[in-house]
Amino acid sequence: MKKSKNHPPEPEFSRPLPVEKIPPTGTKEILEAKEVERQRLAERFGLPELPNLRAELEVHPARADQTVAVTGKVIADVVQQCVVTLEPLPAHIEQEIDVLFAAPELLETGAGSTDPEEEEAEPIVDGVIDLGELAAQHLGIALDPYPRKPGVAFVEAEYGDSKAPAGPLAQLANWPKKPKDSR
Repeated sequence: MKKSKNHPPEPEFSRPLPVEKIPPTGTKEILEAKEVERQRLAERFGLPELPNLRAELEVHPARADQTVAVTGKVIADVVQQCVVTLEPLPAHIEQEIDVLFAAPELLETGAGSTDPEEEEAEPIVDGVIDLGELAAQHLGIALDPYPRKPGVAFVEAEYGDSKAPAGPLAQLANWPKKPKDSR
């Protein structure tokens, strides 16, 4: 994966689809991540393992062929690390995808729209949509940010005397009292 100041890093799982090649009736795309792609994605998302990643997508021209609609789902088997025990924690993910893509010039003209029915769209970059990167992003969205093994909970630590008064000024209660002035 090359990194440069002028160019973003190459996607770990790239499946570019030129918009001009999408038939008027749409197309079905089945994406399977190769082992090296899964390893790179596991590194990207901090996963010990990513044994399986698949996307089942339908791509259709939309809105008088000015936009492209992508629907379907990402299916993955992942192994995350339990945030409490640090043990491997396998999980199965099925994340729905429903994204609209539009040419950048359409996105600029629609800026500031107040129509609540207006859907937000992702940009079509150089006439191409990257279905692999779309699937990777939805995998990231679906990951549990704090995976825990069932039945495991954080235990609140106790420090010092548990019967001591609490609060930021509690220690003032232990200060010696100044004798009252008898004037």
